Amino acid sequence: MIRFSLFKIPVTIHWMFWLLAGFLGGGLSAQTSQQWHQVLIFMAAVLVSILIHELGHALTGLKFGARAAQIDLHGMGGLARFGGGTLTRAQKIIMTAAGPGASIGLAIVFILIGLFLFPSEGVETYGQALVAYFINVMVTINIFWSIINLFPVLPLDGGQILRDALGPSRLKTTCIISFITLAFLATILWIMTQSLFNLAIMVFLGSHTWSVYQRAS
Repeated sequence: MIRFSLFKIPVTIHWMFWLLAGFLGGGLSAQTSQQWHQVLIFMAAVLVSILIHELGHALTGLKFGARAAQIDLHGMGGLARFGGGTLTRAQKIIMTAAGPGASIGLAIVFILIGLFLFPSEGVETYGQALVAYFINVMVTINIFWSIINLFPVLPLDGGQILRDALGPSRLKTTCIISFITLAFLATILWIMTQSLFNLAIMVFLGSHTWSVYQRAS
């Protein structure tokens, strides 16, 4: 594991995080030096993107009075945790939305960087091509993940926002909406990608929603 602090917030990066990032970046099929460079760049982009996303949660939570924030990057992405403090439902919703908000803001920054560095189509050098690839990955990851993450599915941010908006007395309703949305997403993703990995993610989210449903009163 790698441990460090950012804005006085402890950050832990599990080895499974690197494994997943490398897999998604094409590490299983990479052979040439160029392909391996792209894998490493993709991993760096995933690291920066998820770290900024979780910082959005953590810094907003601390601003609202939560205590002892900690960020964990693991095999399924990232998680901002807190050691105490009581937030209102409205504050929880804002804190949760701050993560996707930070991601969208990051995508906009890299769109502007790309327009500044590459005002016209085409790159001239290999180094420029790698920079352009990094910018493209940063924009794609942060926009795509923000869209998926805002669907009302537990434990994604959209599901947490729905849960806090409906309140604890309607937790089963939140779970039912989560199941319906998952079925829709799984169908669309399978038609578009036919990826067993994406299907496994949907199954994981469904199992989490089911466990929450069973605990709901």
